[in-house]
Amino acid sequence: MLSHHERVELDKIEHWFETSDPELAAALRRGKPARSAALLTAFAILLDVAACGLLVAGLVGASPVLTVCSLFAAAGGVAAHVAGCRDRG
Repeated sequence: MLSHHERVELDKIEHWFETSDPELAAALRRGKPARSAALLTAFAILLDVAACGLLVAGLVGASPVLTVCSLFAAAGGVAAHVAGCRDRG
């Protein structure tokens, strides 16, 4: 059991979290760690660029291996974009 003083201090901390970072407070209530949206977006863009580069290299060099790798990179980019949209929506 918490004392009255401890309960008041915990309420102050909870209020501070809710006012200073409502997104963190909501994530803590859900029990899920907050993801960095910027990191996920950067990863998705990196996969898009890699897919384009691999596709061009595969077509210019007539390499089916690079072309297939570009498809995998594109699929990863799509998955990262979908995950980002799901977090925002």
